[in-house]
Amino acid sequence: MALNVLPIIDLQTGHVQFPFHGIWVSYYVINPRFLARLLASSVGPPSFDSQRNELSVFVATRGQSAGTAHVFSLAKFPVLESLTKLGG
Repeated sequence: MALNVLPIIDLQTGHVQFPFHGIWVSYYVINPRFLARLLASSVGPPSFDSQRNELSVFVATRGQSAGTAHVFSLAKFPVLESLTKLGG
């Protein structure tokens, strides 16, 4: 099942973040600039399919009021744990 999301994109690293079911999730996308360009001209909110790790962006197309879907495969962002702890 796909849910509407509003991603934040780091154009340098390809890091994509958005809230999903009340928590922030992190992924990578191969072409972050292309994703950002499509989001700027989308006809509705992008949707995320958590079973496939796919973000769909719908862009206006002549003759299709719902737009044409552009699907981006997202890769899991690794969880980095600190080897040191601050404080005592």
